[in-house]
Amino acid sequence: MASSDPYRPATGYPFVPNGMHYPPPPAGSAYPYHVPPPHQPTNPYSYNNQTYPNQRAIFLRRLIVALLIFTGIFFIILFIFWLVIRPHFPEFRVTSLSISNFNVSSSSSSVTGTWKARFQVSNPNKKMKISYDEIKTSLFYKSELLSQTVVPPFKQGKRNVSNFDVEYGATSSYIGGRTVSQINSDEGRGLVSFNLRIVADAALKVEGFWPRRRLLRVYCNDVEVGISGNGGSGNLTGGATRCSVYA
Repeated sequence: MASSDPYRPATGYPFVPNGMHYPPPPAGSAYPYHVPPPHQPTNPYSYNNQTYPNQRAIFLRRLIVALLIFTGIFFIILFIFWLVIRPHFPEFRVTSLSISNFNVSSSSSSVTGTWKARFQVSNPNKKMKISYDEIKTSLFYKSELLSQTVVPPFKQGKRNVSNFDVEYGATSSYIGGRTVSQINSDEGRGLVSFNLRIVADAALKVEGFWPRRRLLRVYCNDVEVGISGNGGSGNLTGGATRCSVYA
């Protein structure tokens, strides 16, 4: 006789709680409970399909990064050096210009005369010396070349001011009828302007570094000379003339 105690442990299979009954599965149906997937056996001889990084690509990336860092450091050092040194071009001035035996011939369209000029050169740099080599200078009336000559080389120390003299000469140099007319017109008012040019191969030297060479071009425009009617002589008027320097 079966016991009616609901708290009695169930025996047998399957257990139906509280008297609930489920219909049996139809004949030929699959197992009604969840079945785990079949176990895949592990092949002890299979290799791990892990991909390893390309060593050459890693080396190239590291090399490029190192080059970029080195280039950046180099330019930073160069910029700091420029701030410390801060090089400046020398300053040129014409402090004196005289003329003698000045004569312009209308018949032969030529000019004769002797010019003596004094240039003042200032090196404003605190840590840089300058050497001037192969110095060539020319004298013009407007764009007409009157004379040219060569100046001996010289050197300048730091914060140095130097002077050098130049003598130009022309003897019956052909200048053309138009230039003759313009000079005669200027002489009539007692004032003739000349242009002076200097081209110098200069070496800029900072201690501890290789010298840097620059081709300096100096333009001294509209240097006015007051000319008297007797003897064709005259001197600079208006004080020193500052020149423009290009490299």
